[in-house]
Amino acid sequence: MASDELVRRLENAKRDLASVVNGSTFNQIRNNSALLVPWTGASDLALRWMTKSEPVMRSLEDAPLQPLALFAEQVVGIADGRTRAQNESIPDTVRRVTSQFQLSLPLLAYELLASSGILDISDSSLAKWKAEAKEEVRALVGEAASNISKSVDDAREGIRKTADEAVKDFENAKTEASKISVVNAQSQFQAAADALRTKATVWSLLTALIFSGLAALLIWLLLNPPPLIQDIVDALKPGSKDTALPVSVPLLVVASAYFTSIRLAIVGVLGVGLAFSLRMTRAYFHMIEHNEHKLRVTNSIEAFVAAVRTNEQKDRVLSKLVESVTEFGDSGILGNEEKPPSMPSVIFETMTKNFGKPD
Repeated sequence: MASDELVRRLENAKRDLASVVNGSTFNQIRNNSALLVPWTGASDLALRWMTKSEPVMRSLEDAPLQPLALFAEQVVGIADGRTRAQNESIPDTVRRVTSQFQLSLPLLAYELLASSGILDISDSSLAKWKAEAKEEVRALVGEAASNISKSVDDAREGIRKTADEAVKDFENAKTEASKISVVNAQSQFQAAADALRTKATVWSLLTALIFSGLAALLIWLLLNPPPLIQDIVDALKPGSKDTALPVSVPLLVVASAYFTSIRLAIVGVLGVGLAFSLRMTRAYFHMIEHNEHKLRVTNSIEAFVAAVRTNEQKDRVLSKLVESVTEFGDSGILGNEEKPPSMPSVIFETMTKNFGKPD
């Protein structure tokens, strides 16, 4: 059984090992790694064996503990400069005291094993403990493998859910972006429809006005011939008092050509205006139909895209719908009819025919 004095020496040495590093005399070792490393190794060795001896210290004899107490006190003495031979360096002192302590370690280790009861264990008990230890280790390994597998499965599930959520967020973002684009296109086409209807109405009214003016002019020209022509017509009527024409035949031809040219020019100008306004009206009606086609396709984009399942099909359907927005067939309003002759050529042809007529 260890004496009280030896136990007290060990406790004081352990306390001094922890406190000596804070003293001013330890600065020489602290500031030099060549001195600090061997001293720290010796200090850790002493603390480790004192920690192992503490549980059974009272049951041990003084003989195996005496070298441990002396070794710890010597390590403390090296730190405060007391335990060192003349002309001996600190590393050499550490190696010397450590070698002396290691010579006594087998006795201390044997006493520790004996006090723990390990040396008294039979072979059957060792085999039993070994089997139990193996079983326990096997159970721990199986539990660890199960935990690792579960963790891996949880991680995979978490990654899959995260990936699915990311895909859903991406698809939602694409859907929202497409909705915004479709809404913008719808608003633009609707605004264009209003503008086209207004312009078509203006050109329709202008066409109707020019047509009405042209019809009124033709009726007025029919009912109100030139005075010279009216006098000739009155002279040629049966029962007329005049027996001779008021003018000569050459003058009659020139006057007829003159008045006819003026009236044809006026009718031609109105005809050109009517043709142009009619063409513009037809063009605007065609553009209205084209814009209505664009608006109808744009309104159907979301429904068509939502009806397909895969992203490839959605992209393909969307591209076809975008093509159909820009493409438009024949509305029947603008035909490919042959270009009519211009009104000035008609006037010139009529004038040449009038000049070529005999009296």
